[in-house]
Amino acid sequence: MPRLTVKLLWATLVSLLLSALPGSLQEQMMLWPINIGGAGVMETLGRFMPWQPVTQLFINPGLWNLLFIALTLYYFGAMLESAWGARRFGLFLIACAVGSTLLQFLVSTLAFAAGIGTYAPSSGADGVMYGILFACAYLWPRQEVMLMIPPIPVRMRTLVIVFCVIKFWFGLWGSGIFSQFGFLGGLAAAWLHIRYWRGQPPFSKKKPPPPKFRVVH
Repeated sequence: MPRLTVKLLWATLVSLLLSALPGSLQEQMMLWPINIGGAGVMETLGRFMPWQPVTQLFINPGLWNLLFIALTLYYFGAMLESAWGARRFGLFLIACAVGSTLLQFLVSTLAFAAGIGTYAPSSGADGVMYGILFACAYLWPRQEVMLMIPPIPVRMRTLVIVFCVIKFWFGLWGSGIFSQFGFLGGLAAAWLHIRYWRGQPPFSKKKPPPPKFRVVH
């Protein structure tokens, strides 16, 4: 098992312990939108705190959600770290976390300011996990994966598409449309990050390194 993946699995255990905290403490760790129309600084910030973009990643309510995170890291996170190495895999995870958090924060803030969304917090590492799944489907679309229930082989691309549709559908009818932009931001960040590494549009092609000359006396 790759070392960074093992550390992330331990972080999942920390998330499980945090789920036992009182709800009031968990809400302080979730990501709250800001009130753009606030009269002063305190009213604008509302319940938002500077540590929330990080701590909200560790608030993953529900045992099934934590199990999904652990299985995603164990099977698919380990695949990416083995292919990329710990450093590149770590940078990829940071990009997915930043993308999912930023998009969710912006959408929640703008929706509340426009009067079409409620003032409610968001949390979870779904954007990072779905970024991992997307990367595996992007790199190895035809690779077959054996499901646990039912035990049948499925292509990676098909598996990830089904997961994304299920996530969006149940989230849409559960917590609403504006809560879905976190995992969508993770998907977008994963796609952009891989395209950047490859020098593909919308990024320019990477220039080859200049030739090295050795001076001979």
